Amino acid sequence: MKKLNLLSIFLVIFQFSFSQEFSNKLKNARMGLYVSPAINFIQTDSDDIETNSKPGVVYGYALEIALNEFHRLESGFGITYKGGVITSPNNSTVDYKVQYLTVPIHIKMRSREIGYFNYFARIGPSLNIKLKEMISDNKTTNAGMIDISIFIGAEYSLGGKTSIECSLFFNNSITNALGSNNDPDALFHQIGVRTGFLF
Repeated sequence: MKKLNLLSIFLVIFQFSFSQEFSNKLKNARMGLYVSPAINFIQTDSDDIETNSKPGVVYGYALEIALNEFHRLESGFGITYKGGVITSPNNSTVDYKVQYLTVPIHIKMRSREIGYFNYFARIGPSLNIKLKEMISDNKTTNAGMIDISIFIGAEYSLGGKTSIECSLFFNNSITNALGSNNDPDALFHQIGVRTGFLF
């Protein structure tokens, strides 16, 4: 019984300490908005198919929690427009434009402040859930897909926790985007520039 009481006391103390630590991290968290013009392109598993790129965009809300001085956990949500153009050997062309709700889980590795700048790399997966598709033929896409994203960029401090950031990014899809059994496997990729405001 004494052991059980000691274990209960230990768990209460641990939970209290963890709650305090998590609360402190939330106090130091930053939020922000961003927009990312991008170029969309498609990669297929067929050599007979021609693909073409088209413009896209990502915009959304970011939440950044400091894990330590140099590492941060970033999540949030965004609206992403992906797609591209596929031309089959019989010269039929399908233009894909798909809107997704994107939920990222990224780790941000951040340098010490140099002047007013911090330099960073950000990497991690994102879940993309289809909201709407606009396709030029009687085709469909899968309900969701997963990306691995890589960013390299810099922040300019405006004082305190407030900063402006700019980064180059590559969203590398790792799951098939197309839903029809008659379609080849295809990956929707993006490359672009992200600009944001954190506070």
